[in-house]
Parts: sequence; C-alpha cells; structure tokens
Amino acid sequence: MKQHLLTFLLVLFTFASCADKPLDPSKPVYVTVKTTMGDVTVLLYDDTPLHRDNFIKLCQSGEYEGMLFHRIIKDFVVQGGDPTSKAHEPGVLYGDGDGGYTVPAEILPNHFNKRGALIDAKESDDVNPERASAGTQFCFVQGKVLSDTELNEKEARINQIRRNWLYYKYLDQLKKEDPALAADSMETELTNRALIMVEDTLAELGPYVIPAEYREVYKTVGGVPHLDNSVTVFGEVVDGFDIVEKMSLVKTDKNDRPVHDVMIKSTKVFQK
Repeated sequence: MKQHLLTFLLVLFTFASCADKPLDPSKPVYVTVKTTMGDVTVLLYDDTPLHRDNFIKLCQSGEYEGMLFHRIIKDFVVQGGDPTSKAHEPGVLYGDGDGGYTVPAEILPNHFNKRGALIDAKESDDVNPERASAGTQFCFVQGKVLSDTELNEKEARINQIRRNWLYYKYLDQLKKEDPALAADSMETELTNRALIMVEDTLAELGPYVIPAEYREVYKTVGGVPHLDNSVTVFGEVVDGFDIVEKMSLVKTDKNDRPVHDVMIKSTKVFQK
C-alpha cells in the first residue's frame, strides 16, 4: 500500500506540473467521455479531491483513449478503465488492470449511489480493507427503482456488508499491531479478538438506516443502495445518461463483457 501511495502522489505531482490548461479552483470541473455509443458528461465533486484530480489527470493525458467498458451489468453498473483492455482481445476477461496504483478511499455520507453516480472500482474488502480505489477504473451507476420492501432488504445487506468489512479491517489492524497473530497457530485468537472489536463497534454505531431523502431518490430515480458507504462516489452524470442506459442493454458474455466492444474514444475536461 505504501508503494501504491507513493506512485499515486507522483502521479498527482505530474498532473499538477503538466496539465494542459490550469483549472480555476472556484469553478466546477466537468468531463465528457466520448464513447462508441455516444457522449456522457459528468460533474466531478470537489469534496473528493483525490479522485477528482486523479480522474482529471487521466482524462487530460488521454489515458482512457481506446479503453473498453469491460463490465456491463444491467440494473447495476457500466464499468471501464482497465488499461489492458486497450488490446481489445476477443473473449478476454478484463478488469484486473488499475494503472499500477490505488487512490485512498474518500467515502462520504453525503454522496450515495443514485442513478447516474460516478463511482470507483476496487478490490473486495477481504483483500482491500482500506477500500482504496483502483487507480484508473470507474463506473457509471445505472441501478433501478426500488420499492420500500426492496430498500429494507438492501438496508439489511448494507449492515451485513459493514459487519464483514469491520471484521476484515480489524483482522488487518490486529496483524499489523502484533505480527505474531498472523501465525496459523494464532488464528482462533486473532478471530476472537476481531469479532469482539466488531461487536463493540456495532453496539456503539447502531444499525445503519438509509436516510429518508436517499430512500425517496431510490424509490423515484433509482440506483444501487447496497453500495452506499462502501465505495467512493466522486461525481455524477449530468448529460448523456441515455447513453449509459443504451450501454446497459448491450449483449454481454458470461463475464459481463460486451460481445461487441464499447470503447472510450476520447475524454475532454472543461469548466463553465
């Protein structure tokens, strides 16, 4: 993780030194992602500056040109940004490429996974308890409209995801604090300590409840609520969501890769 962070900081330094055009910090930043199916424009959030600046750097440098949307799941997400997908090899499962670095998590309670949210892609909590984002990958949230009953089920799922994440987080923390606990002979001791910490934390926090205003959006606009509080939301689609909808309908293979490639042609960063 230290190596990833150093690489990330070098990337940001390069961005600050070599950006095509200085951006006005007082104005919002937009990016138009031109694809083979049409254009999608997103607004980047200022309160997730690490992800904002990373995305700006990648878009200004032309890094995304030729990359595929390698994973599309209807009623869920449209995902792209794996550098290895530029090879466009038929039938290959893409998704492991991240540019060789990660971006520290910026998970904020004021952003949620509504329809059109721009979110990170990351490894699962069991191997990535810090929830760092894959350096180059991103997703457009499509999701769907949900009923109160479905939202209650998603709420329960969010709480289970939180419980599991805390467990992995504390396992990692305990092993860093006392490397001896990583030994096979200490597995039971390690597990018991982590579980006690999980229960103490959950007792202090109480169960997570989807805020009323978010619930209303999920019931009318739609989204993917079970991702709330576990991924970084760093922007939202402001134009071209119909293109995201079209992407979600393409035929895919068993790995959710489109049968006919959906490619990023170019990206444009601008302010207004």
